[in-house]
Amino acid sequence: MPLTIVITHFINLFCVILLIRSGLHILADHPMLYWTDHTRRDNYWLKFGKKKMPADKLWTAHDEAEHIGHYAMPGGAHHEFGLARNWHFTAAIIWLATGAVYWGYMFTTDAWRRLIPTSWSVFPAAWHDLVGYLTLHIPPESAFHPYDALQQLTYAGVAFILPVVMLLTALAMSPAFTNHFPRYTLLFGGRRQVARSLHFLGMIAFSAFIVMHVTMVALVYFARNVKLITFGTTNVDLSAALTVFFAALLFLLIFNVVATYFTLNHRVIMRRILVAIMNPVIHTAFGWMRPRKNYKKEDISPFFRVNGYPPETDEFKQLAAGNYKDWRLKVYGEVEHEFELSLEDIKAYPRQEQITKHICIQGWSAIGEWGGMSMKEIVERAKPKARAKYVVFHAYDVDGNGKSFYEALRLKDMFDTQTILAYEMNWQPLNLEHGAPLRLRCERKLGYKMVKYIKSIEFVEEYKSIGEGRGGYREDNVMFDWEAYI
Repeated sequence: MPLTIVITHFINLFCVILLIRSGLHILADHPMLYWTDHTRRDNYWLKFGKKKMPADKLWTAHDEAEHIGHYAMPGGAHHEFGLARNWHFTAAIIWLATGAVYWGYMFTTDAWRRLIPTSWSVFPAAWHDLVGYLTLHIPPESAFHPYDALQQLTYAGVAFILPVVMLLTALAMSPAFTNHFPRYTLLFGGRRQVARSLHFLGMIAFSAFIVMHVTMVALVYFARNVKLITFGTTNVDLSAALTVFFAALLFLLIFNVVATYFTLNHRVIMRRILVAIMNPVIHTAFGWMRPRKNYKKEDISPFFRVNGYPPETDEFKQLAAGNYKDWRLKVYGEVEHEFELSLEDIKAYPRQEQITKHICIQGWSAIGEWGGMSMKEIVERAKPKARAKYVVFHAYDVDGNGKSFYEALRLKDMFDTQTILAYEMNWQPLNLEHGAPLRLRCERKLGYKMVKYIKSIEFVEEYKSIGEGRGGYREDNVMFDWEAYI
């Protein structure tokens, strides 16, 4: 085996282990899988855990998360899967780069012939090999060139088909990508949740392959296999191969233990490192995409989850009790014109209507109609100064520690045709649970960026001085990434 394959083989295993561990942690925050984008609490095809939501009181998507042992996953404690996502995407970037090197080598040389069959005879030969293995008849060493037919088919599928499936399904879960390329989801029947389910099944396939692959390596000509895995040749001393082999396994174990420990005990530093790797790549890949998908009235979901409880402050309760007649939206900061708007003032602006798919970071989705005013109207009236680069949406939400909810977005996001301040949902006034009196809709972002219960809008040069300086309440407290494109 060429050294290129030996190195990429190890890096691939390193990344896939991290992807599986972090992926399971992400799944635990919404442990249900669907074949439809209208995700209710009873139409899943697979559910993990035993938690049931009460029917007699308000519950949120956050309450549906199942507990997972935080030492088993790299993302941190229960509900704190932000770092799991950061690990997932960082590992995915390294995995894709490694795959590009591997594929590049395979297809610029004749090495692809080692894996991709060139004759139909491989199928009956593979069946013969499978029957032999199941009946404990191990082929002679001379049957491996360097693989037998069953290995060739299996490795070809894992190296060239399964990674493509995982990439295609991952893109189908991106709000930025699918809103810019709406026809793309037709690969999955137009349903994001189909892609999410297939992504999970792909993870199961990778896991099953790793278990079977390691078992067969250990049981079938181990000495030969370990030499090829470590040095790419059988012309090497077995003790040297074993030393490298077990050193590599020890490194994988130690790295995962240290990564988990460091993530749990140094969350902010770990987020900073991971985000520094992934965010530039994610922004370059998805930041230029603009939403353009609009659904039909008959596509609207009959059930739309609530995520987050209404504010409990006296100020907000008084405003809600008065049907928001005294509520005012304050617009200020690095602008030429600061102003305030009542709800009636906002409704006097041209009304924009859009039927879009809400994609929550937890994994669930729902389609709803939103009516409101374009954020472009706010920007044009405020006239941001040249140094204004970001727009911060402040909400009435205050947590038990006195921290206020906010999210920052780029100024250029405000010019998207589907970035609006919504005061209606499904042709009715926005209700309390979904963000009354006013909430943000920015359709190329994940749901946590779409602030509810908006109190004010601030134009700023930078957001480092707001909250913990990471660009939003979720970013500050549960370590979400800032970009929110996928």
